Amino acid sequence: MLKRANLTLWLSALPLWLLVQYAKENPSFTEQYYSQFLYPWVFKLHQWVFDLLPFSYGDVLYLVFILFGVRLIKNKIKHWWIKPWSFIYDSVAGIILVLWIFHLSWGFNYYRESLSEQYNISTKYSEDELTHGLNQLIKKANELHKELVSSDSLPVKATNSKSFFLNNTRVHHPTQPAMTIESSKVKKSLFSLPLSYMGYAGYLNPLTLESQVNSKMPTLNLVTTLLHETAHQMGYASEKEANFIAYRSAIKNDNPFIRYAGYTFALRYFYSELSKANEPKADELAKKINPGVLKNFREATEFWEKYDNPFEVIFDKTYDTYLKANGQSSGIKSYNKMVGLVINYHEHIEAF
Repeated sequence: MLKRANLTLWLSALPLWLLVQYAKENPSFTEQYYSQFLYPWVFKLHQWVFDLLPFSYGDVLYLVFILFGVRLIKNKIKHWWIKPWSFIYDSVAGIILVLWIFHLSWGFNYYRESLSEQYNISTKYSEDELTHGLNQLIKKANELHKELVSSDSLPVKATNSKSFFLNNTRVHHPTQPAMTIESSKVKKSLFSLPLSYMGYAGYLNPLTLESQVNSKMPTLNLVTTLLHETAHQMGYASEKEANFIAYRSAIKNDNPFIRYAGYTFALRYFYSELSKANEPKADELAKKINPGVLKNFREATEFWEKYDNPFEVIFDKTYDTYLKANGQSSGIKSYNKMVGLVINYHEHIEAF
């Protein structure tokens, strides 16, 4: 029976490849029939099951898979020379099964219509537009900083727990302004310490559709990360779009700390992009940032520096390859592409 199942999986590889190619070439079809029709039902089913659990079931599942996989591979390798083709046959069948589950449960969202197409805006911008955007973000961040602390030299500290933000921060729908998404719970990852060494802030489990965040991060960064991962959970697979949705949701929140998290989140990306284009101009604008805001930035930098290790570059390269394999040609750099969305959104749809 196992051999027959594996044969079926081998035969299903071509239909899966054809489906993926069709989805890539027909984003409007993917948007209408997968992202807007099928995926919401898949998500609701997962939500109904996994929201009942206070912990990340997906993390437990990962651990079980790793332990089971190591044991299985160990046994297979031990006897692979007896039936080498059997080892390859079974391994490839397992990979095909995982790919089917991945694409049907969430992965086809990589090929949906882009937000820029839905907004009918460009993602291109000039240096002047980038400079204007950075100026506006500095102004907004400084204003909120003044509201949250008594001195411009003090960093902002959260007055609520991380659990409060995990349970009370919601995402605004990117194309329906009045709608707030009642998303599934965002959970603290059981692997927060390993994530810190890997350089990861959070992730979506594409099998259980649970969003997990690195609970060791500073609260300010945790807020935008949980919004980013919730955007993925909503079906927005693109990293730049998840970043944009996180930013937009944060700045529309009633809580000033969350709004501050949103503006400072975008500010760092804008500064980074302007530094690449015109470093002297970026450094000149940075002088306008309140010292306390800079201390918040330093807090985040020091957190990640604490976990620096020589293996982090391997994890970055692996994730970069994964993103490129799923249609995000810029790989890890696609996170920065949210800058173009933010600039054109504020220019054509809603002013800063």
